[in-house]
Amino acid sequence: MSQPGAKDLKLTIYGLDAQGDEVDAVVFADKLKKVVSALKKLDSFYNAKGQHRFMINDLAFASASVWLREKQMKAKRVRRSPSQRFAEIGAMASSGVGVSVENAADEYALSTYESISKGAGKTFSYGIVEAPQVSPVRLDGLLERRVSEIIATASDAAEAAPRRYFQGTAIETYDGVVKAVDLRGLFPEAKLVLTAGKKEISCIVSAEDVEMLRSALDNRSLVTGRAQHDGRSMLPDRIDVSNIRLIDPNRSVLSLKGALHGLSDQFLREVG
Repeated sequence: MSQPGAKDLKLTIYGLDAQGDEVDAVVFADKLKKVVSALKKLDSFYNAKGQHRFMINDLAFASASVWLREKQMKAKRVRRSPSQRFAEIGAMASSGVGVSVENAADEYALSTYESISKGAGKTFSYGIVEAPQVSPVRLDGLLERRVSEIIATASDAAEAAPRRYFQGTAIETYDGVVKAVDLRGLFPEAKLVLTAGKKEISCIVSAEDVEMLRSALDNRSLVTGRAQHDGRSMLPDRIDVSNIRLIDPNRSVLSLKGALHGLSDQFLREVG
């Protein structure tokens, strides 16, 4: 094994006393899988859809231990090392001082620490996550409780915070490409991939309107319906669709002949 690099990450799981020098393979594999999943999530957020693979650089026995090496697969600028960020989040949570969570990927990594700490003293003794230049993190019941409290506190704060955007329902129209999700049952579902920004909105239609939905699949359309907003985003969580109008790809926006009538200038600027 070569010497650990600044972007390497080590996971160690110690077996129960009753297991001697052995570690339950299912326990170790589950925790390793969750760590890699968190690294991939951080990589996708910070580095334009992900630029790394996480390679096993060394395996040790007795205490099941693995070094993961961050291997860059694309010749693009790396904004942040996912391995180092994962280690930093764990170190902040372990310190008990507080955690600076910056985005959804950080939140996922934080929840991963709660998950991989579960079972300490029951299915494994304890574990360690470590990386060069970052304080090692002990995976045990204390860390599980600390992370759980951090997540609960953040959730309560988010609920108490005033809504930045509209909260409620409104009849709205959005421009995008309709993609199938599940067309079965009483409430068939699709997703609308917005023309501006490519963000996705869940769309529900009634069973009797499923053919209208089918005819729009994979086509650019104007989707109108009751948009349900929770106040946390400019875009709705879901649209209960009442009408879908296909947009002729050979026609410009100028030829929509009033299809966007009634939408405010501010709304049009925001959604594109």
